[in-house]
Amino acid sequence: MEKISIIEKLKIMTVKQRISYIWYYYKIHILSILVLFLLIISFTYSQLNNQDVYFNITYVGNPINADELSRVDNSLNKVILNGNTKKIINLNSIFIDDSSNNSNSQFTQKLMVQIAAREIDMAIVNKQFFEANFSSDIFLNLETLEGFSSLPISNKDVIKKEDSNGTLGTYGIAVKDLNLLNDINFSSNDNILVVISNSERLDRSLDILKVFLNK
Repeated sequence: MEKISIIEKLKIMTVKQRISYIWYYYKIHILSILVLFLLIISFTYSQLNNQDVYFNITYVGNPINADELSRVDNSLNKVILNGNTKKIINLNSIFIDDSSNNSNSQFTQKLMVQIAAREIDMAIVNKQFFEANFSSDIFLNLETLEGFSSLPISNKDVIKKEDSNGTLGTYGIAVKDLNLLNDINFSSNDNILVVISNSERLDRSLDILKVFLNK
């Protein structure tokens, strides 16, 4: 008996029969093609919309208005990145209570993990946190940044400390003197802008500081 080809079989079938036949015998192939197609679309979309992190800044302190923080974030992205949508500056926050501001608190442990993982480049911390963690060497001596001496800090309140070797250095800048942060209603006026010493983006810190100081 002559074997009938698939095309000939399909010709004598109704539309409904054709669909049922194809689905029954080729559903694995169809599903595989659909999955592959969706994966290609997903990968293409992620590549087109993927943003490289240019810099990470974290505010550590009592809860503040998220919209106020977002406005500063938008301003930094606009000035530093000049509309480059492929990169992003993140201004995140870890909200705490003053009562939990100690080296053993859960928030501090979380923060230290992020610092160890080099997920934070710069931070805004209160004076209590700064003093409690200064000996851990997590804050960078800003004077070691190439070009720091050219920054307009003569009229700013800088935080100077001696390291374990007795060497005096500049480890922070008082937030109350930075116009870019004036619209944020901090719970206190003792917040300090610091650079994290193990940051992988130290070469970009100076540009970020310039924006804070010039705005």
